[in-house]
Amino acid sequence: MRMWIRRWLPMLTVLTALPLLLATASCGQPCTADALQQSVEQLQDQQQRPKAQQTLKQCGETAVKPLATALTEPKASTRLYAAQTLGQLGWLAKSAVPTLVSASQDDADLRVRSHAVQALQAIAQDSQRQSNQVQGWQVKDIQKLKDLKQHLDTTLTTLTKDKTNWATKAKELAALQLARNGLQTQVSQLTDQPTYQVVSWTDKHPWIAGAAVLGLVLVSGYGGIFLFKPIWLLKLGDVQVKAIATIPKVGPLLSGVLQGLSPLKYHPRVLDAWITQQLATATANFTSPTNTTVSDRAIHVPLPVKLNSTPELEFGPPTLQSYFQRSRLCLLITGEGGAGKTSLACQIAHWGLDRKLAKHVILPILLEQELDESVSLVDVVQGYLQVLVATEDPLDKAFVAALLRKRRLLVIVDHLSELSEQTRTKIRPADREFPIHALIVTSRLPEERLRKDVQLEPMRVEGNRLSEFINTYLTAKEKRKLFEDEDYFEICRRLSRMVGQRNITVLLARLYTDQTIEQQEGAGGKLPDSIPELMLSYLNQLNRTIEPANQRDQLQVQQDAQAIAWQCLNHTYRPTAAKKADAIAGLVAQGAESEADAKSRLDYLEKRLRLLQTLEPGDKLRIILDPLAEYLAANYLVDFYCQQDDLESVWQQFLTAIDQYLERNNETPDTIQGFLLAVRDCCLVKQPETGIPDSVPAELARKAGLDPEELRLAQEKRRIRLLISELSAPELEYRIRAAEDLSQRGAAAKMAAPNLIGMLENRNQTLEARQAAAQALGKLGIGSESLLTLLTDPSEDPAVRRSVAESLGRMKAGQTELLSILEDNHQSLPVRQGAARALSLIGAPSGQPVPMLIVELKAAQVITQVKSIPVWQEPLTAELTLDLVDIPGGEFLMGSPPDQVGRDWYKHSYPELEGVDVEAQHRVTVQSFQISQFPITQAQWRCVAALPRMNRDLDPDPANFKGNDRPVEQVSWHDAIEFCDRLSQHTGKTYRLPSESEWEYACRAGTATPFHFGETLNPELANYDGNYTYGEGNTGEFRQKTTEVGSFGVVNAFGLSDMHGNVWEWCLDHWHPSYTDAPDDGSAWMTGGDVGEASLKETRYRLLRGGSWYNCPGNCRSANRYRYTPHDRDNVIGFRVLRVPPWTL
Repeated sequence: MRMWIRRWLPMLTVLTALPLLLATASCGQPCTADALQQSVEQLQDQQQRPKAQQTLKQCGETAVKPLATALTEPKASTRLYAAQTLGQLGWLAKSAVPTLVSASQDDADLRVRSHAVQALQAIAQDSQRQSNQVQGWQVKDIQKLKDLKQHLDTTLTTLTKDKTNWATKAKELAALQLARNGLQTQVSQLTDQPTYQVVSWTDKHPWIAGAAVLGLVLVSGYGGIFLFKPIWLLKLGDVQVKAIATIPKVGPLLSGVLQGLSPLKYHPRVLDAWITQQLATATANFTSPTNTTVSDRAIHVPLPVKLNSTPELEFGPPTLQSYFQRSRLCLLITGEGGAGKTSLACQIAHWGLDRKLAKHVILPILLEQELDESVSLVDVVQGYLQVLVATEDPLDKAFVAALLRKRRLLVIVDHLSELSEQTRTKIRPADREFPIHALIVTSRLPEERLRKDVQLEPMRVEGNRLSEFINTYLTAKEKRKLFEDEDYFEICRRLSRMVGQRNITVLLARLYTDQTIEQQEGAGGKLPDSIPELMLSYLNQLNRTIEPANQRDQLQVQQDAQAIAWQCLNHTYRPTAAKKADAIAGLVAQGAESEADAKSRLDYLEKRLRLLQTLEPGDKLRIILDPLAEYLAANYLVDFYCQQDDLESVWQQFLTAIDQYLERNNETPDTIQGFLLAVRDCCLVKQPETGIPDSVPAELARKAGLDPEELRLAQEKRRIRLLISELSAPELEYRIRAAEDLSQRGAAAKMAAPNLIGMLENRNQTLEARQAAAQALGKLGIGSESLLTLLTDPSEDPAVRRSVAESLGRMKAGQTELLSILEDNHQSLPVRQGAARALSLIGAPSGQPVPMLIVELKAAQVITQVKSIPVWQEPLTAELTLDLVDIPGGEFLMGSPPDQVGRDWYKHSYPELEGVDVEAQHRVTVQSFQISQFPITQAQWRCVAALPRMNRDLDPDPANFKGNDRPVEQVSWHDAIEFCDRLSQHTGKTYRLPSESEWEYACRAGTATPFHFGETLNPELANYDGNYTYGEGNTGEFRQKTTEVGSFGVVNAFGLSDMHGNVWEWCLDHWHPSYTDAPDDGSAWMTGGDVGEASLKETRYRLLRGGSWYNCPGNCRSANRYRYTPHDRDNVIGFRVLRVPPWTL
C-alpha cells in the first residue's frame, strides 16, 4: 500500500466515526420524570425555552404526559408553550388530544386556546402521514384515528358556536377543518377495507368467528387438495360427509360447507387430473394392434377437406380449435366409401390425445357397433371407457357424465349410415338431454337430422396431389427408398390410368401403393389394371401373409369373401352387417362341405386375414372395409349374372330391382352410389369376355349420377394436374413429355400457365425443357407478356429466344417486335429464324405479302435477305388453310453438272445404272403455277381424307410421327393422287402433284448450286442426317423423325420451305433412269419407265424428290432423284400439291 494512504487512513476513520459518536451521546441523554419536569418548568423562561423544547421533542412520546399536565398549570406561559410543544410532537402527542380539546374551549387565555387549536391541527396533519402505514387488520390503530377525528369534530363544532374570538381564530379553524377532512378520507379508506371489516366483526362476534375459522381451515384443506392433489377429491363421497355431520355442535355446519363444495369434485381440474393419470394406458389401448380400426390407419396422409362445403387446403388442428371451445360440438365427416372418413376421425382423435384441439387432453371413445335400445348412451360410453383405461374399479356414472359434459371425452360414431335405424335414432345431438357434448359421426349420407356444427368431407386425391400422397405414404412407411424416381412416377401414372374417369379415393391409393411395395420387395406378380382387380389383388396380398402350412387357396378365399360380401349388401345395396347364419348358409351354397367347414372359413377370414368383424352380441358380422365389400359383392353379382342364359333379361331385372328399392325406401341413388359404380366397374372389366350389353354400364353410370361430359372434364382436369406435377419431375424426359402433352390439352390446360412460365424462365432448366415449355405456351396461347420479355432479352439463350418467337407466332402476338428482330442483321441467325417462323404463323390476308428469311451459305459466310412474298390461302375449314406461293414461269437448266458431289450414288444402289447419267443437265421451260408452301401436313390430310371418296379410301391418320403440323407420311403415290382429286372436287379448282421438272424448278428458285441455300447444307436449316456433311458444311443433329413444316423459318427465293430433307415428295412422273426423250415443257413424263415388281403399268416406279430426315445431305440436293413403287408407303415419304392455272383464290 502506498505511503500516503497509510498516513490518511486513520484520520478518515476518526472523521467518519465522529458524527456517530456525537449522535449516540445526544440520544443517550436521560428522559427521566425529573428531567422532563424540569424541562417543562423551563418553558416559562425565554432564554431556556428553546433548549427545553428541544429536549422534550427528543424524548418523544415520553414527554407527552408531563406536557399534558402542564396545560393545567396556573401560569399562562407554561400552558401556551406546552400546547405549542405538543403540536411539534405531532402524532406522538395523540394521547394529549382530550386535554388539548379542553384547552381550546375553556382556557382563560385566548393565546393558549389559539395554540391548542394549532396543536390539534398539527397532530391531525401528522396523523394522515401515519395512516399511510396502517393496514386494514390494524383495528386498534384505526380506532385511534377515528377517536382523533371525533375530537376534532367536537372542537370544530364547539368553537364555531363559541362567540369568543381572537385574531387568528377563523384562519386556525379553517386549517383545522382541512386537516379533519384529510383525516376523514384516510379513515374511510381504511374502514372500507374487507380485512378491517372482517377483523372488526370478529372482535364483536368471537364465537361465530371461531366456527368460521374452523370451517375456513376445512375449506382451505379442501382447496389445497383441489390445487395440489385434485384427484383425491374423487374419493370424497357421501359417506365422508355424513361422518363429519356427526361432530357435536359444528358438525352440521361443516357438512353443509362440504356439500356446498361438492361440485368441485367434478371440476375440470379434477377431471383433467384423472385423465392425466390414465393417459398412457388409454393411448396404448386406443392405438393397440387389437384395435384394428385405428391401427390399420396408423399412417395418415394429410389431404384437403371441404369444411362446411368450402375447400380447406391446409386442414389441421388450428382449423378445429375454435369449435372445441364450444359447450357442444357435433362434427360430421361425410363422403363416399374409401374417402378416408374413419382415417380422418382417428386423426382428430390423436390430436385430442396430444392436446392439439384444446388446452386439455380429450380421450376418444370409438363406437362401431349397434347400440342396444335399452341401454343409455352414458352406460355405453361408461363401458367403453372402462376398457380404454383398463381400470378394475367401476367408474361412477355421474363421473362419466361429467367427462362427457366437460368435453373430456370425444365420442366417435363410425359409419352411422350403415347402422340400423334403432342405433341411428339414439344419436340425436340436437336433443337438450343428449349427454355427449363432443361428438364425431362418420357417414356416407349428409345426415340432415343431425344438428351439425361442422361438416367435413375428405377430398379425393387429384392430379397434382397424387404423387405427393404416394410419396408421403411411402416415406411414412419407410419404403420410399425401394423406388427409383422412374418407378415412383410410373406408379402414379398406372394408378391414374387404372381409375379412369373417376378421381382417386384415399383407400384406392393406399391399397395400390401397398401392393407396389410388396411387388418391389420381391413378391412378384402383375399389378392390377382396374379397381375390381385391385380389390381381388388385395385379398391375395392378405392371404400371402399367412404361413404356407395354414394358407388357404386364394381362389377359394376370393369366392368366400365375395359370397359374404353379397350377404352384407343384398338387402340394402349398402355395406351393412349380415347375420352369421346367412353368411354360413351362403358359404355352404358356395361349396363348403358342411356347416363346420363354413364356420372354419369364416374364422379364417376374420381371425387370420382380419377381413371380417363380428358385432356384439356375436350373431352378426361385417366386412371391415366398405369399398372392399362393395366391389366383392359386385364381383359376386356380375359373375352370377354372366352364368345366366339371357343377359339382357337378368340385367334389366337387376336395374328394375334397384329402382323399386329406391322408391320403396324413399331413397336417392347417391345412397347406393358406391355399389352401383362397383357393379359398373366389374361390368367393364368382364364385358369383353362375357358379352355384357353396352347399355348396362351406361345405365349404371346414369343411376349413379355420373354425367359423361362431367366425367370427361373431371378426367381431363385430373390428367392436367398430373402433368403439371410431372413438370417438376427429376427426369428430363418426363418434364419434356409433360410439357408436350399439356400443349395438346387446349383451354383446360391453361391452369398450367404459371408452371410452364416458371419452367421457361428458370435458367437452371435444360435447354430442351425450356424449349418444350415455350412451345407448350405457344400452342395453348398463354403467357404472351412473359414470352415478349424473354424475346427481347439479349442476354437470353438464342435457342430459347427462337422457341419463344415461334410461340408468339402461334398466338399471333408481338408482330412488331418480331419484325424488328427479323430485319436486324445484328441479331443471331437462330433468333431471326424464330422471328421468321413466327411471322409465317401470324400470316397475312390471302394474297398479301409475308416477311420471310432467305439464307445463302457461301463458304464460312452466311448471307441473309428479308423478302416479303405473297401467300395465297385455300380455306379447308374455318381455322385451317392450305398456303400456296406463286411460281413464275421461266426456263432453267435441270439436272446437275457431272462433277457435282453426290450424283454418283445411283450405280452403287442400282448396278443396272452403271454408265447412265441419271442427272444429265438439260433445259426445260416451265409455265407459271402455284404450289403449297410446305409439304401437306397431317391436319390438312385428315381434313381432305374426310371428304367424299373419289377412287379409293384414305387412312385418316397414317403418319408414324404424329403431329398436326408435321408432314403427313406413310402415304403412297396413289394416296397422294386421291388427295388431289378430293381437294379439287371440294374447291372447284385443279390440284395435282408437281411434275419432276416443276418440282426442281420450284426448289432451285433461280439457283444453279446443289441446294437453294448454295454450295452446302446445314442441319440448323434443314432436317436430314446431320452426322454427314456436304462440301464445307458442318455436322449437326440427326433428329431421326420429321419436324413441323416451316419450323426452320427459312425459305428459298420463291418462299418455299422444307424443299431439302424432312420427307421425300411424290412427283407425278414415272421413273426413267435418264432424261433421254424427257419432255422439255415442264410437263410430267407419264409414259414408259422402269417397272417394279411386275411388268404392269400400275407398278411402274414413280419419282421422289428432296430427300428426307433419314438421308445424308447428298440425297437432299435439288437435282437428286429417287424412285418408289406407287402403292408402297414409308415414314420418309410425303408430298406437296400444285395448283394448276387459271385460279381464283
